[in-house]
Amino acid sequence: MKIFISADLEGVNGIALPEDVEEVGAGYAKACVFMTEEVNAAAEGAFAGGATEVIVCDSHNVSANIHPEMLDSRVQLLRGDTRRNSMVHSLDETFDGLITLGYHAKFGTQNAILDHTFAPKTIRDLRVNGVSVGELGFNSLFAAEKGVPLIMATGDQALEKEARDFYADVETVVVKYAEGRFCAKCLPREQTLKMIRETAEKAVKSAKQKKPVSVPKNPRMEVTFQQVNLADGAMRVPGTERVDSMTVAVSAENMDQLMALRQVVFGAGSDFYNPLF
Repeated sequence: MKIFISADLEGVNGIALPEDVEEVGAGYAKACVFMTEEVNAAAEGAFAGGATEVIVCDSHNVSANIHPEMLDSRVQLLRGDTRRNSMVHSLDETFDGLITLGYHAKFGTQNAILDHTFAPKTIRDLRVNGVSVGELGFNSLFAAEKGVPLIMATGDQALEKEARDFYADVETVVVKYAEGRFCAKCLPREQTLKMIRETAEKAVKSAKQKKPVSVPKNPRMEVTFQQVNLADGAMRVPGTERVDSMTVAVSAENMDQLMALRQVVFGAGSDFYNPLF
């Protein structure tokens, strides 16, 4: 049984501030240790639940956060950010379940630690066929199209709600409770790691009984940017259409194609970002 772990950093226990998730921040080094510990706990539980292969995709920022020397020796690590499919790169039909670990709620969610949708300075909302999705939803739709269900998600209480709204049958672990965008009540580390291990074991044991959510055919993506000039930049991508001053739309044949288009549209928009205004 193959399990794919997509690991982000904002939803890891102990993380609450921007300084914790940026390479130049004072809390970043310790945050990477916390992230690696939570990945190990999930992997340990997955193997106990029957997994024969676990791949973890380091999916925060430049994708070089997990400490390879600390990682469970049975786990394969995807590291580095020159990849086609972003946070779920190499996930295909051979996997039996997706675990989103350390994820965060989408941009604009109240009482959610470090809420954003892929790029906090540039992206306000992302919709697939009219439904607003965050990173969890978009990546899970990509997986679902390949027949791989979302079996587990970890993060704060806002992420748990987002995950269950997306797929009611998902197993979840709340590792901290947001009391503002940059304030969290964090649970004891050992308690958190124990919950992640136990939940991962349960999730993997029942993975074969999970069915992925339905995926729209010919999905249409709408991207609302934070500024008009960003939408102007995105309009350089062939096939895009202007929905309103800050929103562009593009259609694809499937989620695999839409994954590539999302990154191209985001990149074209961000080229027009100016930090001074």
